[in-house]
Amino acid sequence: MCDDVVGVLGQLGLGTVTLVGHSMGGVVAYLVAMQRPDRVGRLIVEDAPPPYPRDPAIPDRPAGSLDFDWPVVPAIIAQVNAGDPAAWDGLGAITAPTLLIGGGPESHIPQDKLVEVAARIPRCDLVTIPAGHHVHEARPSEFADAVLGWLSALTPRPRQGTAQQHGPSPT
Repeated sequence: MCDDVVGVLGQLGLGTVTLVGHSMGGVVAYLVAMQRPDRVGRLIVEDAPPPYPRDPAIPDRPAGSLDFDWPVVPAIIAQVNAGDPAAWDGLGAITAPTLLIGGGPESHIPQDKLVEVAARIPRCDLVTIPAGHHVHEARPSEFADAVLGWLSALTPRPRQGTAQQHGPSPT
């Protein structure tokens, strides 16, 4: 999936991006930021640590026709359950300023894992919005305020008394 994201960025002709990921998409975003720091200028991850060892059961295939490729589900769950020490070790290589938004005690994600992630990424801010795993859906205004406020704080502002020119140079 990491390679797919990088490929799409290339196909779209995008250079450095602000990459946002939630849940499994957040794990993919970590990997992109680790493997291609030249492509990620800012990283925002919602309620996701890299895979850590756990033991949830792989669900049975739902009955009937599905609108997705079922064999991918048990394969991904097995990979996530196994954990990925290399992903945890690679967090320190993320160079992009990072915002990590946790869902608090209502989330099934252990929030202590997010604290550990934030400690490993050199420039990481951790914000908790007690809304569960789907913060962006449960508390969209608070999620947007956190993201936009963080992005705004990273944007350099002109110094007072500094003239800025917009558009073509006057002749």
